[in-house]
Amino acid sequence: MEGTTAIDTALSTEGDADGTDLIVFTDGTFEHADDAPSGALQYVANHEEVATRKLAPPFWGKPFVAWVLIAFIREIQNLEDTFWDILESRTIENADLTRLKVLGKIVGQPRHGFDTESYRLLIEARGLANVSRGRASDLLAVLTLLVGEGQFILFAIGNATLYVTALLPVDDNGVAMVAEILPDTRSGGVGLHFLYSDALFEDVFVWGDEWGSPEEWGSVRSL
Repeated sequence: MEGTTAIDTALSTEGDADGTDLIVFTDGTFEHADDAPSGALQYVANHEEVATRKLAPPFWGKPFVAWVLIAFIREIQNLEDTFWDILESRTIENADLTRLKVLGKIVGQPRHGFDTESYRLLIEARGLANVSRGRASDLLAVLTLLVGEGQFILFAIGNATLYVTALLPVDDNGVAMVAEILPDTRSGGVGLHFLYSDALFEDVFVWGDEWGSPEEWGSVRSL
């Protein structure tokens, strides 16, 4: 406790049965960039308190013993924080360009001149493409990741040919990313055409609608 010596703390009779309310515990400093991961691997921020409250009954009511234990446990908390800093610096969301290139090699996605944030998306999308079964849900998952939440139309015209329409604007960078990943997401032998516009699709012809005049068409990219 601030302003007291270890002896003062040890001789104190105040507090609960195990004496832990006499101690101000220090929590870890690590913070997840996103939501905490699910699964068995979880960050523990309160090693000091957990360890102290697990003291054997003969040591209850002896804060001095707890302080000695905390001196060791605090180093464990530092290791925990350092471990998680290292772990999360290698995730797709937090990796710098050097680490992204390593992740890109793992999933088989070269940078191809894309900027860092686009490359980050491409690596994640490549991971989806690598496990794709060519279903509509697989195509839509990649599209949503690369060009954002939006409305898409998937229209099969026969002869194993699929037209995919993005109803929200897609810029040149988005089209380039789609062309990089979407062909490897489709089923083998399926032709794929991507219909898009860099402006809102208002009164623009889309596959599946009634035929419109050529000047109303968006751009079509054969993939």
